[in-house]
This record gives sequence, C-alpha cells and structure tokens, in this order.
Amino acid sequence: MSMTRLETFVNLGYTKDPLKGKLHETGDMVRCRRILTMAVESRAMVSIVGDRGCGKTEAVKAAMERMDVKTIWPKRVDQENMTIADIKTAMILELSDENVKRGGIVSSAQLRRIVGTASGKRTAHGAETQIVVIIEEAQRLHKNTLRSLKTLREMDWAGKSELFTIILVAQSDPMNHPGVSEVRLRSDIVRMQGLSANEAAHYVRETIGKHFDPRAIELLAELPAARNYLELQELCVTLLNIALAAGRELVSVEDVRSVQPPEAEPVPRGQARGKQPAAPVSGATALQSVLNRRNGDAGGVPADGRASC
Repeated sequence: MSMTRLETFVNLGYTKDPLKGKLHETGDMVRCRRILTMAVESRAMVSIVGDRGCGKTEAVKAAMERMDVKTIWPKRVDQENMTIADIKTAMILELSDENVKRGGIVSSAQLRRIVGTASGKRTAHGAETQIVVIIEEAQRLHKNTLRSLKTLREMDWAGKSELFTIILVAQSDPMNHPGVSEVRLRSDIVRMQGLSANEAAHYVRETIGKHFDPRAIELLAELPAARNYLELQELCVTLLNIALAAGRELVSVEDVRSVQPPEAEPVPRGQARGKQPAAPVSGATALQSVLNRRNGDAGGVPADGRASC
C-alpha cells in the first residue's frame, strides 16, 4: 500500500513537509529576473511561459522582490471569465482608497487619474514608482480581455503613456488565441526551460538528501521527470515509499533504476531538458509495480492500471 506524501514524511521523523516552499535560484530564475528588470524599466508587456511546476510564479515573485515596485495580482476563481473590468477594479483598489465608480467611461477616467498619480510619485530612492500588474493562469484569458489589456496599457497621463508593466504567467503562450496578433506584436515572451540535472540534484541534496544515496541523487536528477519541481517532488516521495517498503530509510541506486523509463537518456550536466514524453514513474501504480517485481509477481499491475491496496 502506497503512503501519502505527508504520511511518508511523518514516518521519516519530519514535523513539516521538507519540500514545501524550498525552491532555489536556478538559471531560469536568473534569466527571468534580468528580462523582467528590463520589462519593468521599459513598462512593457511580457509573458512568462512554462510547464506546470517549473517555477514560473516563484521566478516572478523573486524578481519583483529585488525591485522597488508596486505589484497588483488580479485574481478570479474562474480565471477564464476574468474581464478587463476585473483588472481595472483590482488596480483601483490596490492603488487608492477610493470606491470603484460605476460606468465604463467614468471608471476608466478614475483609473487613468489614479495610475497616473501613483506612477508619478517618487520612491525612497528618488525613482519613479513602477506599477506591475501580474496575471496568473493567463492562458485561460479570453481574447477580448487580452486585446483590452493592450488598450488599457496605452493610456496616458501628463504627457506620459504606458504607465505600468503587464506580466502574464501562463502554461502556454496566451497569445495563441486567434485575433490577438496585434497584441502579440506589442508584447514579449520568456519561455522557462525547466531544471537542469545539476539544479535538480542540488534541490534534492538541500531538502531530503540525507535519505538518498549520493549516487542515487545523480541518477534521479537525470530522469525526464526531474525537469520541474512538482514532478521531481512526486518522484522523490515515490522513491522514499519504495525504500520504506523495503525496510530502509535510504533510497538506493537500484530504487531509482526500478522507476527509470527505458527510453530515459542522461541529461548533460548543467543543461535543462527539452520537453519529452516520459512513462509514468510515480504514484501508487509505479510503487505497486516495483514491489510486484521485487516479490517475483509476473502479473505486475492489474490490467485496469490500478494498484492494489
């Protein structure tokens, strides 16, 4: 029977999840910070695109923390239904104590005044205040919202235009919608490459490395599933489950090899992996399959793909 993530760590003596919130600066983060620094200074519109769990949001947060900026994060549970009115409301509420006025033209004039005044203020370092609007799950935005964002960004105040920066965080290019080619021409894109083998190995060593044979970490870091944080974490928990089921608290090279896809090829050290298909290597099914092989069960996992508990 496969243990859950938290149960696994409890059995290893942890009082809190050692993997939660433990991200380290990667090549992606450095590249993202440099580009976003220029984007903010230029008050540009840029998309940060990458697979689920590759650290997009954390990279953006880390970049913003190093800059003296005012960030606004408009959010809706049903992100695909976010409208330009929602974004304007979030900006007005974050930048002022005013209530949002009714009517599109009236609220637009209110926003223009508030943003123009806020962007003209000086920071403690004497620089103009930089306003950054960050929208997550941007691949779900409607094309009309994207077109309206372009228009919103072009508003002017006291002879200045493009008063703020827009950062779209997405799993796929939000500009892939038909009818937004004009928005694409006025925006830029940064594609996250994922963890390199060196970065994945460093992450495991710094978090739960004491439960891994050093050689197992090296082999683990070269697997396709180790290219982003979420899949790497899930794979680590699966391997710890395998070790615990065998009466050990140390993951061995053999444990890693038991979940290694046949087509997996080593990744050059220091380089991120290209996106490639990988056989499932985690969860109850993978664990049960490994245990069946060790017990000499030729039948393996049932045909319906479910592991027995």
